[in-house]
Amino acid sequence: MKLALRSVLTIVFNPLFWVVLLLIYIQYRKVAKMQKTLLGEVKTTAKEKVFASLGIGLIGGVLGTIVVAILGVAIEFKDFQFILPLAIFLMLINVRYLCFSYAGGIISLSSLIFGFPKINVSSIIALVAILHLIESILIWIDGHRDPTPVFIEHDLYGTVGGFTLQRFWPIPFVVLLVILRGSTSMDLPNWWPIFISPDLNLESIILQPIVVIAALGYGDIAITSSPRQKSKKSSIRLAGYSIILLILAAISSYIYVFKYIAAIFAPVAHEALILYSQREEKSKRPMYKKYYRGLTVLDVKKNSVAEQMKIGPGFVLLKVNDYHINEKEDLIYVLRQVPTHLRIEGLDEKGSKIVLEYRDILNGINSLGAIIIPPRSSFVVSTGENVSIIRKMIKKLLRKNRK
Repeated sequence: MKLALRSVLTIVFNPLFWVVLLLIYIQYRKVAKMQKTLLGEVKTTAKEKVFASLGIGLIGGVLGTIVVAILGVAIEFKDFQFILPLAIFLMLINVRYLCFSYAGGIISLSSLIFGFPKINVSSIIALVAILHLIESILIWIDGHRDPTPVFIEHDLYGTVGGFTLQRFWPIPFVVLLVILRGSTSMDLPNWWPIFISPDLNLESIILQPIVVIAALGYGDIAITSSPRQKSKKSSIRLAGYSIILLILAAISSYIYVFKYIAAIFAPVAHEALILYSQREEKSKRPMYKKYYRGLTVLDVKKNSVAEQMKIGPGFVLLKVNDYHINEKEDLIYVLRQVPTHLRIEGLDEKGSKIVLEYRDILNGINSLGAIIIPPRSSFVVSTGENVSIIRKMIKKLLRKNRK
């Protein structure tokens, strides 16, 4: 455990670590910009999110190191040097491709079909499985934090509310690097390592622990459930995917054809999970929608009156100061009078009746600070939206050339 923690902390001296942090910071700035557009403010700054992700990522790195050491996932340097650059390139094509399942699967298939690069497919796939197992834990812990409220155009319910979940984690962890005998190393137990190239002679090699940096990203959208419920469901599904992939990797160490099966399963099954989740969100009844009466709250602003009254996502405001509220203009009418006391009757996210009260005798109350789901909105996103950095860069260049 001490070796794992000490080795992971040395990653701060690796330039690639700072490159990954910069990319994560850029993604969080885009999320903050979206929040600013809808809320008029940023709940959590990009810097704050990066620091939080770094802390969670370090925990994931330690866990990953422990699992790698227990299973004995041994790789050669050439096995890993292609994956992170490819993952970063794929992220430029589509943000959600910042995932080792795609990069690892592509590299493994290239090695099996074309013989380049020459890698130990079983070890790479096992590493991908372990990283996703760690990711499932991080999603359970951190995936629901700082969701961004959005409006979605639903085929049956019109404009509905939802939350985009976007988290990115830098994962520094220790892998066992195969090197020639004679360097400083660690002794091998008889049963260990489980994942190692069959072409290598265990009597002529040793294993050296080395720190590498991985980048994991989680992107999802919650329409039919709360962000917490959605991230839990995603976490459980991803854990199941990881365990199956790890089993396939283990079998592929002994049965060659399973190398192809594991290499194909890694990206295809991961993509299937995402597409299934998107389809599920479209087919079920939205949790945040406008009802025939009252106003449905999607989110509340930080330090607002609504937050202090403990109004949350999914609350339906029916009456304010005994005035029936059916349109946003009704709420504006009440607040224009700058009352010193608010009495709100409505329903909470579970449908239970609530009565909430708030007083501000000195200043009065002219704003609730709640994001209300409108009948229609110009700020609408797609549940299957693909975010391509390369495409955006090309569009910017084309606009400049036209000018």
